[in-house]
Order: sequence, then C-alpha cells, then structure tokens
Amino acid sequence: MVATPRPVIDSVVRSICGRDVERLAPLAGGGMNETYRADLGGDVAVVVRIARHPTPWFVDEAYLMERARAVGVPTPEILGLEHLDDDDEVLSFSVQQHLPGRSLEDLVGQLSAADLERCIIGAGELMALVHSVEPDLDRGVRHELRWPEEREVSRIARIVAQTLDPTAAAVLERGADFLRQEITSRPTVSFVLAQGDFMPGNLLIHEGEIVGVIDWEFAGPATPAFDVGRWEVSAGTPFADRLDLLREGYARVADPESSEAGLTPAFAIDWILEMLAWRNPATPDQFRRCIDVIARYSGC
Repeated sequence: MVATPRPVIDSVVRSICGRDVERLAPLAGGGMNETYRADLGGDVAVVVRIARHPTPWFVDEAYLMERARAVGVPTPEILGLEHLDDDDEVLSFSVQQHLPGRSLEDLVGQLSAADLERCIIGAGELMALVHSVEPDLDRGVRHELRWPEEREVSRIARIVAQTLDPTAAAVLERGADFLRQEITSRPTVSFVLAQGDFMPGNLLIHEGEIVGVIDWEFAGPATPAFDVGRWEVSAGTPFADRLDLLREGYARVADPESSEAGLTPAFAIDWILEMLAWRNPATPDQFRRCIDVIARYSGC
C-alpha cells in the first residue's frame, strides 16, 4: 500500500477540522485503506481514513452510517470528506469522530464470561437495528448470493485438498452444490441495510458497553442472513460459535428466524467460497472452520 505523504494528510485535516495535526499514528485494521489517529491537541483526536479508487470513495459509507445512527446504532460522526486527484486515481479522505474504547475482538481473554456474553447479545441487538433501516438500492454495495461456477469451485477444492485433505475438498464441492440448489429454489427476499463487515473487530467497547460500530465501507442492500452468515464463518473464537447469543440480542428488536428467512447457510457458504478463492485465503485453522460450517449445513 502506498502511504499518503504527511503534508497532504495535514492539509486535509486542517481544511476539515480547522486545526493542525500534532501527532499522526497508524491504526490497526482499516481493511484496504490507510487509517490513522490524528491528535489535534487538547485531548481532541480524529480518525482519518484514506482510500485510492478510480472514483470518489466513502460517500455512500457516510450516508449509510448517518441512516444507521438515526435508528440508534452508534457510528462515528463523519466530520468531512475530501477527494483529491492523484494521477489516474482519486485519493479519498474520510475524517471521522474518534470514539473511545477497544475492539471486542481485542478484548477476548480480558472480559469476564458474563461481560463477553452481554457484549455478544448487545451486538445482536445492534445488528437488528441496522437491519431495521430500509435500504436505498442505489447506495452502497449490494450483497446477493453468487452462483458457484464449476471451474472456480474446482480450483478452490484443489487448494482445500492441499491445505487439508481430499475429504475436505469433497465437502467443499458438496457445499457448492448446496448453494446452487438454494439459489434456484429459494424465493426472492426483500433487502435491508447490511453493515457489510459486522465483526467483533469493528465493535468498539468502552466501560463494558458497545460504543461504536465502525468500518461501513461495504455496507449496502442485502438480506439479514448476509451479516449473520459472515459472523458465523469469520467472527473467530469464541464469537462464531455463539450465534445463540447473537440471535438472543437480535430478538430484542426483530424475530431472527423470520429475518434470516432460512438463508444463513447459503450466505455462509457463499462467503466461504469467496474467502477461499483469495490469493492468500486463510490459515489451516480457518480452512477447517470453513469446512466444518459447510459440513454442518449441507449434511455432509
């Protein structure tokens, strides 16, 4: 990743916040973007996210975060967006309110069992609030089930066989068949707003409470099962195995079974096929997790 020159960051923050940056520190995470904490003095800090794309970025993200915040989801306030031409790309800046706390993912092992359970239940409640927002079908990233092409599935199966064993590869291929059947047999369902990356790493905890849901870059129209399926596959230990607690919190706002419409298995397998197709897809433990999820849902 190309680092943006410090004078450029300073200039953008100054134009949006009206103050100079005293200290700039990179933040962990941030996905494909540069992400920094900028201290402005007097205990004031902001988060600066920077992306490089052919067109201006973060515009839909800011809009969808505002809509989620209107129904009670704690999202950072967007202080300003700025877009600069950079050769054949657009350098997009999102300057956001800095929220206190650490990610739920980072706090594993430090929270008591009771506090951890309470946070997962709270996460489910917030997920349901996100899903209560009627989506704008022209804003954000739309998430739908994708047809598993035979050639691509065969390629992924070879990777699984090399990483685990041929039996695991056979499970993956049966999972692809299950997904094809779901796509052809399931009726059309309505869309809601999905956060796009609703994971423990994007939930900020302060004084035992979730105070922020961050990283809305891939938010957009989807069915509720999209966020639930990804949580089960990728939330990590111990979160992925506590869908019962996530659904308990969800039920405070909406009926989880009705919202998921039986599509969580399909979206979980769809996400697994996407992840395992990446150039650097996963660790052996993550491979095993993926195969276990497919086996459970496809009856292998």
